Amino acid sequence: MTQPYILIAGAGYLGQALAARIRAEGQYRVFMLRRSAVPMPGTELIQADLLKPETFGDLPPIDDIVYCAAADGHSEDSYRQIYQQGLNNLVKATKASGGYRRLIYISSTSVYAEHQGGWVDESNPDLVHQGPSRFMVSGERDLIEGPDDYTILRMGGIYGPGRTYFLRRVKEGAERIYSKGGLYSNRIHRDDCVGMILHSLKSAAARQVYNGVDSESADRNEVIRWMAQKFGQNPDAILRTDDLTMISHRGNKRIRNSKILSAGYKFIYPSYREGYTALLHEVKN
Repeated sequence: MTQPYILIAGAGYLGQALAARIRAEGQYRVFMLRRSAVPMPGTELIQADLLKPETFGDLPPIDDIVYCAAADGHSEDSYRQIYQQGLNNLVKATKASGGYRRLIYISSTSVYAEHQGGWVDESNPDLVHQGPSRFMVSGERDLIEGPDDYTILRMGGIYGPGRTYFLRRVKEGAERIYSKGGLYSNRIHRDDCVGMILHSLKSAAARQVYNGVDSESADRNEVIRWMAQKFGQNPDAILRTDDLTMISHRGNKRIRNSKILSAGYKFIYPSYREGYTALLHEVKN
């Protein structure tokens, strides 16, 4: 039986981990679209620029696409180029070469406008219409209003091996407890990001939107205290501030993941405790 073809657009932190997992499972022939001329082991390189469709050349007949390209920065122009323009360029080029079965679009929980600590799920209609993330909303809308099958995964803050910035800051005493409390954050381990993508590729359910966050939307202060204890520090000795400019945080919302759980996905790391425990050795050493 001939292996189906999968195209991964974006060879960054998530794209490389996804490619490695797919190669290990051996169910797809993997193509990686990236600007660099350096191929990843076990994949076939399509060296191209998403913003320059003339660089795509003749694309192979792709079965599935995972669009996990990341913007070069947080400017509105960078977000527009990658999350809307680049997506549309790739969809058009792929359809011109024969179409595709399904596209998995990696979006972000930053599309939710909530910022007062309230709960949101996929049915929440209040999405941002200002700032860079509005172009993620536009990219989602292009898929939702189009004729083809898609799965949109709105990922929380992605952490994992090699991405331990928050842990290191707590260890070094650089983070502060917010004296007013009530700043909620939502995160997801890289391996669960990969797991959700593979789960979506195998699912019969199409044209779906899922929140890609673990099962515990936690108060930021609680996470810092837990980390400090793991480093043998006194959590009560952490410096406090009521100045939000002294705190590294994005947004303030609590995001439900009940829909992806109902779809049958089982988390490897159901909360920050399991996920960060698996990374403590990386920071301690």
